[in-house]
Amino acid sequence: MRYPYSTNLPERVIVLSLALPPLHHEPAAPFGFGAFIVSRRWRNDAAFAAHAHGYGAGYDPRRMRVDIGKLFTPETKALIHIPAPSHSPAGKLGHMPLPSRFLAYVPRSGLAANIHARIPHDQLVNAANIGVVEICGPSASPLQRIGRIGDEAQAAWIFWLLTSCSPHIRRGLLASFTAWRALEQARRRQLTTW
Repeated sequence: MRYPYSTNLPERVIVLSLALPPLHHEPAAPFGFGAFIVSRRWRNDAAFAAHAHGYGAGYDPRRMRVDIGKLFTPETKALIHIPAPSHSPAGKLGHMPLPSRFLAYVPRSGLAANIHARIPHDQLVNAANIGVVEICGPSASPLQRIGRIGDEAQAAWIFWLLTSCSPHIRRGLLASFTAWRALEQARRRQLTTW
C-alpha cells in the first residue's frame, strides 16, 4: 500500500516557534524562541534536543537571530511554526516565502529549503495532546507563551509528523519522542531535588 506521505525524512530538522520582538512603534514586550532539533538516526528513530530562550522587554532583538543561527548547520532543514487562530482552515505546510518578520530571524541553511507551518491553535493543541506536551492557550500573555515556547515547537513537530509521514515511520518516531520526553522529565526532576 502506498501512502501520500514523505518517507524521505531530513537528516536534521529544527522546528522553530518564534515569539517575535515588538515592532518599533509597539510597546516593549518580552520575546523569544523555542527550537526542537530532530536528528535522524535511521528510518524511524531519531535523537532529540530542545532549546528555549526568552529575552526581556527592550532587549536587542539581533541577539535572538545570533542565538538561533548557532543551532543551524549546512544540512539543517527548518520547520517554522506560524501561529494561526483556532478553527482556521486546516493547517498547511509549505516552502518559502515566509512572512518578512520571520525571515529576519531564520538563517538560510545550505541548499535545504525551509518549510513554514501555519497551524491553527486547535490543531496544535491536538498534536500536543498526542505527544503529551503542554502548551499555552490562544490568549496567553507574551511571558506565558515564552515559558512554554519550547513545548510549542515540539507540538509543531508532532503536527508535521502526523501530516507528513507514513503511519509506520510516525509510530517509531513518536515512540522515540515519548521515551526522550520521559528521560528529560526525569532528569529535570532529579536536578530540582538536588
